[in-house]
Amino acid sequence: MPKLYIMKGADKVQSLEVRADTIHIGRSPENDIQIDDSSVSRKHLMIRWKLNKPFITDLESKNGTIVNGKRIQSGREIEVKEGIPVGIGKIVISLGKECTDDKLDAMHTTGFPKGFSEHGEAFLQDRPMTAQRNMELIYKASSALMQSININEDIHEILEKILNYVLDLLQRVDRGVFILVDSETKEISELVPILKKSNGDGVRSYSRTIVDRVVREGKAVVMLDTFSEDKADLSESMEIMKVRSVMCVPLVSRSQVKGVIYVDSVNQPYGFRKEDLSLLTALSIPAAFAIENASIHSN
Repeated sequence: MPKLYIMKGADKVQSLEVRADTIHIGRSPENDIQIDDSSVSRKHLMIRWKLNKPFITDLESKNGTIVNGKRIQSGREIEVKEGIPVGIGKIVISLGKECTDDKLDAMHTTGFPKGFSEHGEAFLQDRPMTAQRNMELIYKASSALMQSININEDIHEILEKILNYVLDLLQRVDRGVFILVDSETKEISELVPILKKSNGDGVRSYSRTIVDRVVREGKAVVMLDTFSEDKADLSESMEIMKVRSVMCVPLVSRSQVKGVIYVDSVNQPYGFRKEDLSLLTALSIPAAFAIENASIHSN
């Protein structure tokens, strides 16, 4: 029986005898071998033995799979020699025999790619002084929304202005839209789209599946990298539009969902940080109030 060695840092965690020709490794309990570590994807790696030789395939994991200090191509099966360290997240495994201390030390010293994060998030170097800029955006957006209430300025122009603020701050976001819904039927009534990059029909350039879910549940949805999400949570349109990260926040006023703020990035994951959810949530409160106020004055 071939053996699999699982290591974290310089210490061997465990060794396992492999009793199947094909096994799956990841954070989810559905895998043959579960590794409960936040840097490992739910479905990270497949190992297949052919004629007693191990072959590995990265399953489009968020942090990738590293062999000999290089990230391998997702979906492509490659042979790995016994004792060679294989990095999955912050965990190192070896097949057939335990890798030597010098190889393991080299892996942890130089083996992980730039931009790697223990939680699977890329380091975004294009947003210095994030907290200050976030506060400035919230102040500008709140002032604009209060202006729409006080002097009855067109709410659509204000929402468009706020989207420009958001997309100016979130440099890696490609598209943004305010989507307003009927409070009773929950059907979409109006769109206020802004596209940073032209990508077809702006009115339809958003995930209806994500929007419907947020409207229905009244809770925000954040996906930093759709490739690491369960396929059941995605839609065919997201794959067609090549959505790689998405954030959608409900606009709630008087316990009713008035619409959503939706932003996404295409082709590249990590269009925003996790803390950007707090930013959109902070904007959603005065925006929902202004939308409701505009609706009252228009009736």
